[in-house]
Amino acid sequence: MARCASMDTLDPSLIGHASALERVARALNVPVAGFLSERPAYDANDLLALLRLWSEIKDDQGRNRVLEIARQAAGRGGYKACA
Repeated sequence: MARCASMDTLDPSLIGHASALERVARALNVPVAGFLSERPAYDANDLLALLRLWSEIKDDQGRNRVLEIARQAAGRGGYKACA
């Protein structure tokens, strides 16, 4: 996996999370640096809250419910899931 240049400048406490951060950035189609800037182009607080809440859902049924709601909302916004 190619490393982003910005990953070399991460706070040392975040290094263990660098791979996850890269995956989230790719999924959102934003640069990793966007997470590190003072004013991201999206609402980073909501994204972080969603990730924290997701990590607290321990059962598959709960996660599946959340994913289904997210898919429905994204579909209303024009998102088309990959086949």
